[in-house]
Amino acid sequence: MEEDKPTVTLESGRRSDWRPRLSALLDDFRQRPRPETSRARFEAAIAWQSELVDHSLAAPGWPEEVGGMALSLEDQLDYYRAITEAGAPKHPCPLSFIVAPTIIVHGTAEQKNRFLEPLLRADEFWCQGFSEPGAGSDLASLSTRAVRDGELYRVTGSKIWTTMADRADWIFTLVRTGPPGRGTTGITYLLIPMNSPGIEVRPLRDAAGGHHFAQVFFDDVEVPIDNLVGEEGQGWSIMRTSLGHERATAFLADEFRYRSTVDKVFRLAVERGYADDPSIRQELATVETGVREIAANSARALDAVLAGRDPGGIASINRLVKAEFEQHMHRLALRLTGSAAVLGTRSEGVVEKGRWTFGYLMSRAATIGAGTSEIQRNTIAENVLGLPSHRGEGTRAPAVVPGRPLSPPEEDEANLREALRDMLSDRVDTASLLEGADSPGEYDSELWSLLVAFGLPGLSSPGRLGGDDQSLRMLCAAVEEVAFHLGPVPLVPTAIALEVLVETGAEDQARRVVGGCPAAFVAPVGDRGWETTGLPVLRDGRLTGRVERVAGAPVAEVFVVLATDDATGEHLLLAVDRVDVAVTVQTSVDPTATVGIVSIDDAAATVLASGADTDAALESAFRVAELLVAADAVGVANRALAMAVDWAGQREQFGRPIGSYQAISHRCADMLVAAEGARALVLAAADRAPRSPEEAAAVHLATAAALRSAVANAEGCIQIHGGIGFTWEHPAHLLLRRAIADEARIARPEVLRDRAVSEVLERPARTRGIT
Repeated sequence: MEEDKPTVTLESGRRSDWRPRLSALLDDFRQRPRPETSRARFEAAIAWQSELVDHSLAAPGWPEEVGGMALSLEDQLDYYRAITEAGAPKHPCPLSFIVAPTIIVHGTAEQKNRFLEPLLRADEFWCQGFSEPGAGSDLASLSTRAVRDGELYRVTGSKIWTTMADRADWIFTLVRTGPPGRGTTGITYLLIPMNSPGIEVRPLRDAAGGHHFAQVFFDDVEVPIDNLVGEEGQGWSIMRTSLGHERATAFLADEFRYRSTVDKVFRLAVERGYADDPSIRQELATVETGVREIAANSARALDAVLAGRDPGGIASINRLVKAEFEQHMHRLALRLTGSAAVLGTRSEGVVEKGRWTFGYLMSRAATIGAGTSEIQRNTIAENVLGLPSHRGEGTRAPAVVPGRPLSPPEEDEANLREALRDMLSDRVDTASLLEGADSPGEYDSELWSLLVAFGLPGLSSPGRLGGDDQSLRMLCAAVEEVAFHLGPVPLVPTAIALEVLVETGAEDQARRVVGGCPAAFVAPVGDRGWETTGLPVLRDGRLTGRVERVAGAPVAEVFVVLATDDATGEHLLLAVDRVDVAVTVQTSVDPTATVGIVSIDDAAATVLASGADTDAALESAFRVAELLVAADAVGVANRALAMAVDWAGQREQFGRPIGSYQAISHRCADMLVAAEGARALVLAAADRAPRSPEEAAAVHLATAAALRSAVANAEGCIQIHGGIGFTWEHPAHLLLRRAIADEARIARPEVLRDRAVSEVLERPARTRGIT
């Protein structure tokens, strides 16, 4: 290290003044001229890393004792957001942040002192030596050998697909020190200087035309014993630290990079004239959903790391989601270039200097590097869901019980979920649900009484109304649990009506509902949500009208009606007594729910809101209604996953559990990704004050994702069960019925996705940030 560089004081790493210090440094950075060549940008990125270290503003997630800032999850997100918004260069060697956590956790004091600061400053570059010509995704088959010879190892073999091998100073690599063959025992983790005699690097040209990776050959390379990380033979478990942090902490900034790229794709759609194309808008919604899901998963994974838990399950899901998201995003961007997609990256007339063509070609590696998507699905199926190994290696315990939250919730939420689970599992059974199909206008009143005593539906209502003053997230978690068990109660319709009452300040009626009176919101529902045409009419203080397909109407005691004022044409919200309402029971496709025609003939009604107040109440209540229906769908999606995994683990075909066949296990893995992603999006949207207009896109996308995941998972559950899943006596069809009812209950997913795109397009790029 050069003597004129200031010494890093560990005490300053976590000082509370990091925000103003970073802000000042970034303000200074913004004033600097931008490098014009790739070489100049590369050198500027290296210099920037040293600047961050000199100002004690590097490694926000590292512990203080190794020179990090030890920031909380929230602070790390703020840190990376500020860095990204300023356009500051990222570390020029991202692979360094795969080996760094391994050295921090498993390295000796000497190794930490020797490697971490040069790594952080980008004074030394690293490459990863895992894959081999005969051991790519099947890394346990690696054959590069290291033989102990006194105080050193002699390494012979080769590694392939080694990114940055031509410019790296060091390689962190796995070698076999135990018996040859396939197996995870006897694998050792070594750090090897790339200038060691006996190392040869042969660059490989990639599909995009560049030389980003290489094959590395080791011919009797001498490696000092001091370069062993951890214990000899324990490299496989040590590698999990590398990959776990790669997927959880090392690339936390990815979500902001992705955010920036998605913003550019939206801009491209506008500039190329595709912003109003319906099919393109659906694709835009997909990438917007993806970047938000990645953010939610990254936050949960990092939270697990900071709490000392293994982020493996969430990290594995996020690795798969990220890879396929990158491909989808770049495929869409290339599509938006129109006929210019025929041009090469350096051709005259290419769009944006060929960045999207290059990005698309490079993205093909996203589902190959660090384990193919197929291998990731194997990992999710076998290590996370606990399905039988496709290689005949038995069955591991699942990371959590399938269908339950993969990331442990906070204590209050965990207690709520457990209490509801105990209550519902003892009360709801499939036979009674199937019998209920013959009584379409009834519900389980005893279960409803238990839920009311528990605090529903007023869990998130104000205390002055008898509610529990809990968060919307807690209410969504409760709705999810009831749906998971297919609770045959009018919870969602009642909670929606209650939200409308709270928004209009109708405290007397709200207290009745909080106290346990089932309620219904009477409004026509179309593909776009609550409709404002064909409404009941208030004339001379008397209400008359008819609305079909009102959820919960057959069992409701409180009716909140959306109507039109005959005199002014304004929209009104009214309360109507049960005695003044005639309900005709309709047969619901979902036997666990009720639906009916509400007829009102010259009835007295209490005006709750009118005109602009009505519109404001509807806008706020609709977003909460979306999330409540979405939470119900999340419960269905996860119950379908749980049933599918259970059956895949016990049903045998050709002498093997069907879950050991990749066609089944990969379907289960995709079901988990969909269900867990939907849960993350819904809870994140609930946490983000959904009543505020700028958060509407988050709610729309979360709801659309939840509705789609419920239908897809219920269909998948039936498919995995085969013939038995298509019988009336099997509960799989009940899940599908509830899922398709949810999909039609509030607004169609494609409409919500389109609406979200409008919200994103209307906001400046810098306000589209996600947390």
